[in-house]
Amino acid sequence: MVRKPGVNTPLFLAVVLLSFLGLIAVYSSSAILSAEVYGKSYFFFLKHFAYVAAGLALLSWALLCRFDFYRHPLFIYGLYGLSLLLLLATLNSPIINGTQRWLRVGPFSFQPSELAKLSLIIVLAHYLTLKKELLSKGYQVLAIPAVLVALVFLLILKQPDLGTAFIVLAISGVMFFVAGINFKNVAWVMTAIVASVVGMICFYDYARARIVALFDYEADPLGKGFQIVQSLIALGSGGMGGVGLGDSTQKLYFLPYAHTDFIFAVIGEEMGFLVAFPVLLLYLVVMIQGYRAAINAPDMQQMLIATGITTWIFSQAMLNISVVIGIFPPKGITLPFISSGGSSLLVLLFAAGILIRVASGKAK
Repeated sequence: MVRKPGVNTPLFLAVVLLSFLGLIAVYSSSAILSAEVYGKSYFFFLKHFAYVAAGLALLSWALLCRFDFYRHPLFIYGLYGLSLLLLLATLNSPIINGTQRWLRVGPFSFQPSELAKLSLIIVLAHYLTLKKELLSKGYQVLAIPAVLVALVFLLILKQPDLGTAFIVLAISGVMFFVAGINFKNVAWVMTAIVASVVGMICFYDYARARIVALFDYEADPLGKGFQIVQSLIALGSGGMGGVGLGDSTQKLYFLPYAHTDFIFAVIGEEMGFLVAFPVLLLYLVVMIQGYRAAINAPDMQQMLIATGITTWIFSQAMLNISVVIGIFPPKGITLPFISSGGSSLLVLLFAAGILIRVASGKAK
């Protein structure tokens, strides 16, 4: 079942370097909060370290596993069905910060939407490959994949998690386009995506409020504009070289979610542009190598999986950073491989392993 494939070194190193930087950033951004809440400055760090270790083990397994495993219908539909069941279970989960995104089992919590993104990529790649001869014809062939996307999208929207719902639409739209559906059907897909985004904004009051705050955050710096203001202060304070590792002032209860959603702001404040910019370059490496892997993939299914995973990682990274620098309203989206967050890290590293597997150029 396993073999030793070649490894796309730039892609592999980019993922590992981002994960290593995440260890440093999580400890620095969470030490004070951890000490106050748990009496140990390294509590969040040790938890994150354990998830990184487990995630890298999953990455290694995904890399070594024969690709035939990812083609098996039991894996494809089983993973997708499990994701839907877990998303349905969140509808009865406790409300945390106004949302129902997490399932808790004992001391552990899990965010099903992370697994749902990967399962959607795999099932779409499988179905679109099966129907590849029909994709350039009528729109009827898109009915089933549209339903597959809609089920995940609506369940995530119900939580509500607008940021993840937006990423689901981005992944799906790019995969449909790359699969080769005709121009008219692409137009229908894009219209549906735009309508869905507008609908999300119009339906949720807090989404409209955040967009208003984005364009006039200085009008309410202690209220709706608080997160954006504090994030920009952190980045501005860091300058070129940063204030020094561990010396951030914004993480001292000014910057919310410093070790998760706004960890890039802490990186910018403490390590400055000289580290923040290379982080952007590492995500660019992931994007370039990921799409190159898709272009050079030996078959359509691997091409679509590589396209979906690359779009997921890069779009989520850019969405998170866009929030931090104040050009997109806060969405509660983690920074891939860096932010603290167990389920996100585990699934992303597993997905990265599959992407590196495709980039290795081995057909089986």
